Amino acid sequence: MPTDPPPEELRLVVDLNRCQSYGQCVYAAPTVFRFHGEEALEYDYAPDPGTRREVERAAAACPVQAILLARATEPAPLAPERAR
Repeated sequence: MPTDPPPEELRLVVDLNRCQSYGQCVYAAPTVFRFHGEEALEYDYAPDPGTRREVERAAAACPVQAILLARATEPAPLAPERAR
């Protein structure tokens, strides 16, 4: 019996020089994009594949097209352990 292939990992790049902090991405995919302070955009550069639809909507909603979405070619690096 065939099984569905696993979802591809996503990689996200935001051109922060182009971004004007309109926040449409935050509304479209709040689990991936968020503001730190009033205008500094933070985002998960390797979002869960299950958020693909929301991330695609966020990229399409960006008025300055600052969001690029691609298929991962390498696994995401692990977060470094904090110094004790």
